[in-house]
Amino acid sequence: MAKKSSSKTESRKLSAAERRELKAKRRADRKATKAEARKQRRKNLWDRVRGATGGSDIVVIVMVLLFSFFGIAMVFSAGYYQTINTASPNPFYYLIRQGIFVATGLLWMIFFACFDYHRYEKLGNAAALVSIGLLVLVLLIGQNVNGAVRWINLGFFRFTPSEFSKMFMIIFTSAFLVRDPSNIRTAKGLGILVLVMGMHFGLIILQPNLSTAIVIVLIMIAIMIVAGLNLAFLLVPMAAAVAGYFYIITFKNPYHWYQRLTSFMDPFADRQGDGYQVTQGLIALGNGGLKGLGFGQSIAKNMYLPEPQNDFILAILGEELGFIGFLILMAAYIILITRLMMIALKARDRLGFYLATGVAVMLGLQVIINVAVVTSSMPATGITLPFISYGGTSIWSFMMVMGIALNVSKRQEPGSRLNRKAVRQ
Repeated sequence: MAKKSSSKTESRKLSAAERRELKAKRRADRKATKAEARKQRRKNLWDRVRGATGGSDIVVIVMVLLFSFFGIAMVFSAGYYQTINTASPNPFYYLIRQGIFVATGLLWMIFFACFDYHRYEKLGNAAALVSIGLLVLVLLIGQNVNGAVRWINLGFFRFTPSEFSKMFMIIFTSAFLVRDPSNIRTAKGLGILVLVMGMHFGLIILQPNLSTAIVIVLIMIAIMIVAGLNLAFLLVPMAAAVAGYFYIITFKNPYHWYQRLTSFMDPFADRQGDGYQVTQGLIALGNGGLKGLGFGQSIAKNMYLPEPQNDFILAILGEELGFIGFLILMAAYIILITRLMMIALKARDRLGFYLATGVAVMLGLQVIINVAVVTSSMPATGITLPFISYGGTSIWSFMMVMGIALNVSKRQEPGSRLNRKAVRQ
């Protein structure tokens, strides 16, 4: 009887252990089912959002909108004192105009996002001709502002052709290399690319606008590199650039280019001359400290820093929002650039890959150069901070190239990744 009782007890204990194990398994199954359901809901939501945007990359759209609205606020703050210290004060002048630029720019972005990027393969040569034509035209009839001829004045609106040349060169270079991939390896193909590049560089230097000329050259070189350019070919232009720089600083003292290329080394040495804008920008950045003075509280914009809503708006941002605000802005740019590179890597074909790469490089270069200029890390040149600085042409050109990138993202295959070896064939 004792043995039977003992066996029944062990059976009950074993059954209890099995029940606990069964309950644990059921709980795990329920958790897995709920997790899968949440994942599916998120996927369905993401698919609905992508469907609402025509399949375009939603992260790029959101980032562009955030940048644009933040830019409107910063332009309003930076240009406030410029608009009230006039014969006809209008504190909302820059706010309204920048708002119009952004609204029309978004329309441009929508247009280019809906325009099939494969058509650019046939429009590449036309893009180069239009770009060169506009650059020649600006030298003939352009408006001279502060010694620079960069604008064509239409009366109701003036625009900067060199800003659109960045987009035109992305299209031309991409289409040229797609039509005949061997162009990147033949003397004829490279000669045509270098000729178009040199014409743009020379025409823009004559304005003068060194920073934009550099950006266009580097955009074209970047596309050529991802297309398979032998890096040994870059040694000659790099050596020429270094030699030219040292020639200017050695033999051209005290001419214009010497002052422009050397004043950044010690802007305070000529703080009332060529170094004035840079020194005021540095003072504003230092005044902002870690947390900033608060939105709208900048001192430098009160007639100290010239044209604070334009190329040096980063100095006002640093003064009002501090180093923390600066880091957040840079992190946002990195997110957008990274997303553009992901679009490039997932592009369906070489043309999409080249176009998206050019857009990412254009954005990254312009941010780097603007930050370098404001912090006196390179010679002061007129280049805007993307989406933030005041100006219709700059806003439109970036909205247009974002639209091109969105169209590439719309036509990519989900989960696909371009074979980079195939790109170089």
